[in-house]
Amino acid sequence: MLTRSLTNMLPPQENLTLARRLALEALRQGDLEERARCSGARWEIDPDGQPRIGLRYLNREVEVSFPTGRVVPLDGGGPIAPREEILILHYLETAQGTPISGQWFSFGSLPEGAFYGPVFQKRVRAPLVRSFGENPEALLRLPLPLRGEPLALGDAAVKISALPKVPIALVVWKGDEDFPPEGNVLFDSTVKDYLPVEDMVVLAETLLWKLIKSKGSRVQGSEGSKGIRVS
Repeated sequence: MLTRSLTNMLPPQENLTLARRLALEALRQGDLEERARCSGARWEIDPDGQPRIGLRYLNREVEVSFPTGRVVPLDGGGPIAPREEILILHYLETAQGTPISGQWFSFGSLPEGAFYGPVFQKRVRAPLVRSFGENPEALLRLPLPLRGEPLALGDAAVKISALPKVPIALVVWKGDEDFPPEGNVLFDSTVKDYLPVEDMVVLAETLLWKLIKSKGSRVQGSEGSKGIRVS
């Protein structure tokens, strides 16, 4: 059987297609009702007798239908991107049912952090600081549905339930004349019972860019015809 690591050898679209097929095959070989229970999701049988799993993903209600593995948003919003669909399938496949600990840790403290750290810095931490470092309080004023729960960390921080058992904390320090702004994205200590390390990067990056886009929309709306663009 092909392993997940082989997907890195393929062109991007074929990579996604293979990754999705591997995740779906793994789920089909297991107990889907148990997968739903371990992931904190909702298990149902549709009118045609086919199983489906419902869960919240980045504050959106989505539904995974089987045997196709298709992920459909139930909120009337835009479609779920292929990379996000694979992420959700991996979450269902990996979930161990471990209770959330409430203990935060940084990506860099993982054994794999040395290998994936530069990617995490470039795709997650650097954009977080660029977008919120000069105004950390903007994290607390993001519009729904991505507004998080305030945390007493840094100069501003929020907790967002990215998946039912995967909370993520975004923390920003404004800095001063001696120190530049800083930021980090933290995970619950149980995250490896729910996602492979590669998917932790994908999830954090996806969440961050949705927040940045949401922030940009809010600024543009408040500025009217000025059309300020937030990068």
